[in-house]
Amino acid sequence: MILDTPEVSVVVPVYGVERFLHQCVDSILAQTLQEIEIILVDDGSPDACPAIVDEYAARDSRIVAVHQPNGGYGKAVNHGISLARGKYIGIIESDDWIEPTMYEKLYNRAEETGADVVKCMFWKYDSTRPEGQQDELYAGRIGRLQDAPDTPFRPLEWPPVFAFHASLWSNLYRAELLRQVPIIETAGAGYQDLPFIMEILARAGKMSILKEPLLHYRVEEGQGSSTTCNDERLLRMPAMSQCAHDILEQLGVLPAVKEAFYLQVFLANATFQRSIRPEFSQQYFDAYHKLLKPIATDPDFRFTYFSAKEKCRARIIAAGGSVRNLKKRWGIHRRPGGGFILRLNGRDIDF
Repeated sequence: MILDTPEVSVVVPVYGVERFLHQCVDSILAQTLQEIEIILVDDGSPDACPAIVDEYAARDSRIVAVHQPNGGYGKAVNHGISLARGKYIGIIESDDWIEPTMYEKLYNRAEETGADVVKCMFWKYDSTRPEGQQDELYAGRIGRLQDAPDTPFRPLEWPPVFAFHASLWSNLYRAELLRQVPIIETAGAGYQDLPFIMEILARAGKMSILKEPLLHYRVEEGQGSSTTCNDERLLRMPAMSQCAHDILEQLGVLPAVKEAFYLQVFLANATFQRSIRPEFSQQYFDAYHKLLKPIATDPDFRFTYFSAKEKCRARIIAAGGSVRNLKKRWGIHRRPGGGFILRLNGRDIDF
């Protein structure tokens, strides 16, 4: 039966995931909340995904099959959102899968609290690990969801959430809010989720955290994800980080969340700067320096959420130098066994 007014619309952008798509869609069809529609947006996928999408649509009237020329993740998600009829909207990555009660629990929490965004915890899932060890509960460096307020809160009043993993797929959004914040439509780009989630958090009047993992976020070798590449595609992260910065600045909320936001930028880009191939390393470092440069000249920046080691690294990058060429300036010395030591406040900190 086709629902006139589904409670929840679930948008699934689909591209190159024929190995995982069945598990993803089956997990959504198995939801205990039945009043849902599932919008499968085939973004010109070159594999068997278009046929799989049509097979599901023929099998269940709650599924809407959408086919479009390849335009990238943002265009696929925005297209799905434009078609959604639900009071609330969720977005699921087509290589992830969810627990049967996920949307019922998120929906009930949204209805009970009046929250614009309800977020659940999630596992990092790797099917290549040994049996029983494939799921690992994700915990952020700061902004741990376990530490979030138990009652609904305005994100701007609990800044650590701005440092948490973007994870836009573990949220349920009030449709009116989501339609105010389109995802950037840059074909072939990545990490559009960062500016998107920063704007969502900045605009949300009320948020609630469901402190239970209900989604399996797939991160494994051979997945074909941007999280596992090491080439120039990683340079999209500093570009999207700058975009997120500009959005927060334009909305006038950057001063309220800058301590958490810059930790988000520092940690995310540190991972990719270490991973990128040597021929792109300097280009990445230059972009990384540009991102962090404002904290070098901000007398009010306190490094509230940074560890001592992170603070030192961030200051070095913000100043435009590597650990190696700023050894003397920062009191950094080479360790006999390799690496470096910083003498800070009477303590030795390893690099």
